[in-house]
Amino acid sequence: MKRCPKCNRSFETSLDFCLEDGSRLTSLSDTATNVTIESKPQNTAPPTVAYPLAPVRTAANELSKAAEVETVVARKEILGVEAVSRSNVVLEYAAVAVALAHNWWQWLYLEKQYYSSFFEYVFSANFLMWLLLLVGGTAISLFVIRKSSSKTFGVVSLVILAINLILFLVPRR
Repeated sequence: MKRCPKCNRSFETSLDFCLEDGSRLTSLSDTATNVTIESKPQNTAPPTVAYPLAPVRTAANELSKAAEVETVVARKEILGVEAVSRSNVVLEYAAVAVALAHNWWQWLYLEKQYYSSFFEYVFSANFLMWLLLLVGGTAISLFVIRKSSSKTFGVVSLVILAINLILFLVPRR
């Protein structure tokens, strides 16, 4: 009988090296009293467990998130929540007001004006004001749609402007 000096496993075979760690086996004397014979080796390490991957939390990530929260809180305290919401409401109403002003200008001035040439018509003050109201109303409406929480006023003003443009382009009888 032979025994491994590192893992203390005993073998009855004529092996010279341990099957577990490869160290040279030493022979046991016949006077040894407590000899254990193992047919299969025992695992000394706990079984491997696969855990799902989770995002790694680092101190830098936690600090950047805390800094973002503090920045937002500080910005709200400086500007005031009421001031931000009031400016959005003013812009929402301004978009509809400019669209209605464009409609009024088209109905009152542009429809009733006749010029002798196309060049004179395009560079007239009435047409330039109509064009300015169209471009300004579109820009304000798109800004309201992008920045405001309620996009209804922006969409309504764009619809009004689109109807006015279609009515301008359609030939009259």
